[in-house]
Amino acid sequence: MTRKLLLHIGMHKCGSTYLQQVLLRNQARLEAAGIAYPHKGVGHPGNAEGIESANSGRLAALFGPHDRLVLSYEDLISQGAAAQPFARAVTTLGAEVEIVAFIRPFSEIVFGDYSQVMKQHFRTFIAAGAAYGGKSFERFAVARSRQMNPRGWLRAWRQALPAARFTLASHRAIRGTVEPFLAGAEVSWEVPRHLTNPSLRTEDCDRIAAMITAGDLPGRRIVERVKEALHAPSTPDAGRTPERQAWIEAVFEHHNIALLKEFGYDNRLPAPAISALPEPIAEGAA
Repeated sequence: MTRKLLLHIGMHKCGSTYLQQVLLRNQARLEAAGIAYPHKGVGHPGNAEGIESANSGRLAALFGPHDRLVLSYEDLISQGAAAQPFARAVTTLGAEVEIVAFIRPFSEIVFGDYSQVMKQHFRTFIAAGAAYGGKSFERFAVARSRQMNPRGWLRAWRQALPAARFTLASHRAIRGTVEPFLAGAEVSWEVPRHLTNPSLRTEDCDRIAAMITAGDLPGRRIVERVKEALHAPSTPDAGRTPERQAWIEAVFEHHNIALLKEFGYDNRLPAPAISALPEPIAEGAA
């Protein structure tokens, strides 16, 4: 039977942790259906770090006795240009590959990145007395637009594995996109929110960054504020304003144009619904 491989390559802050937790929590059910999601159960829930350089021996070991294999790691998004060894391994094994990438409007990605950087580096920021390397939110967003190359990244993966089926979809379509590959396995798609790497509110990131810059609070107090913020991601976020969203979308407009042209995918933030205007009052009406 032909081996089949589902390769999830990202993007960041687009549901990767959620998908990986689903796969990890259903690992035994997947194996019973002949689907491998090799993972030791500790650390990062992804299982494909460095897979772009894997040889056929490593890939065969990941398949094990199974005829289907799922690999997932969000850092792969930018590694397509280095994936020739992986492409050769796939050819050697005669495996059919499906590459999937998920995306969301760039304003949502930037808010998520802003949170992730704070979560990962707040202690370093406190020690340096400056958050985000001294960048304002606006400078942070502009820097991200320059660092990201989604069209180039995705194009590189298509070029590395031209025979692979390629899917670019919304982060809201993860289940609908992945579930057909998992046919035969009774998968539960429920994951506790705290396991999905929820983002800090933007307003909390702004507030913590301002505290760090002001320098008038001891570091332990700021750490306490960060811990408090970790328990408030589901509450309304005054930092995600319509004005900020619109500005970020304008900064990333060239990326959206490129994705639409290359992949036919419209990643623009949906326009807000406009309430119906009231009926005009007839002239002379009381």
